[in-house]
Amino acid sequence: MNTSLSPFHCLASLIPAIFLFGASSAQANFIDDKLEQMELQSPIDIRPDNTTYVPQLPRLEFDFSSDTALAVINTGSPDHEKSVMATPASGAGTLTTSGEKWDLAQFHFHTPSEHRLNSEQTPLEMHLVFTDTDEDVLVVGRWVNYGAANAALDPIFSNLPQTVNDPFVLNSFDLNSLLPASNMQSFRYSGSFTTEPYAEGVSWINLADPLYMSSGQVQAFQKLFPEGDSRSVQPLNGRVVLTDVPEFATAVPEPQTYAMLLAGLGLIVLVTRQRSANLRFAGSAA
Repeated sequence: MNTSLSPFHCLASLIPAIFLFGASSAQANFIDDKLEQMELQSPIDIRPDNTTYVPQLPRLEFDFSSDTALAVINTGSPDHEKSVMATPASGAGTLTTSGEKWDLAQFHFHTPSEHRLNSEQTPLEMHLVFTDTDEDVLVVGRWVNYGAANAALDPIFSNLPQTVNDPFVLNSFDLNSLLPASNMQSFRYSGSFTTEPYAEGVSWINLADPLYMSSGQVQAFQKLFPEGDSRSVQPLNGRVVLTDVPEFATAVPEPQTYAMLLAGLGLIVLVTRQRSANLRFAGSAA
């Protein structure tokens, strides 16, 4: 680990400003007004009764570097809208699905988990935030449960920045350690950022296979956010959640309807690409 600021300054340009700064008071009032009109908000409670089983969702093809530098920052704890964010070098990670390529912009954590599974929360949730050439956003979420110490993440969690003034650079990190070894089953839906300005049109993929971390690692993060940094569950408002997890969903369409279902939703983007022009990314970490 290199904690000098010189390499951090070199990587600082890789951290999109849109993910770092909060909204102004005027913008906050505007957001409040807009929220009253928004119906596709995140996070949600993913349950069998609101999920449809599709056995062959489009493949998730991750191409992650096994040796990238990370710029690690505290974006403003204990503010519940903030997190600890890690930004890899440009081009270090991509996701290709449904013929579209997405670039990994950053990853961060929330405590407790923002999304619920069968109405249950886990101690942490990790969000991998991707963007495409049109600046659309896709977030891959992964629940974090208690288990053995996570050796790959320990260089971050044993040295969590205590304030915004304590950034550091991790010279070598294997991004593949953030992904399941083989099980890419997931839950997919269209939602929003979970931080201001809560802009909609975000594609969500929540991986079913959880990540594991020790209680000590989780507690180190929770100390930075004693009241948590998670948004409450939002109404589904008739949205469709798709999953390829066998026997999870209550709704199982007939085989002949699969093609219609996938085409109708445009898969994985699963969005109407609603663009809140004035709110798009300002301050959002997802």
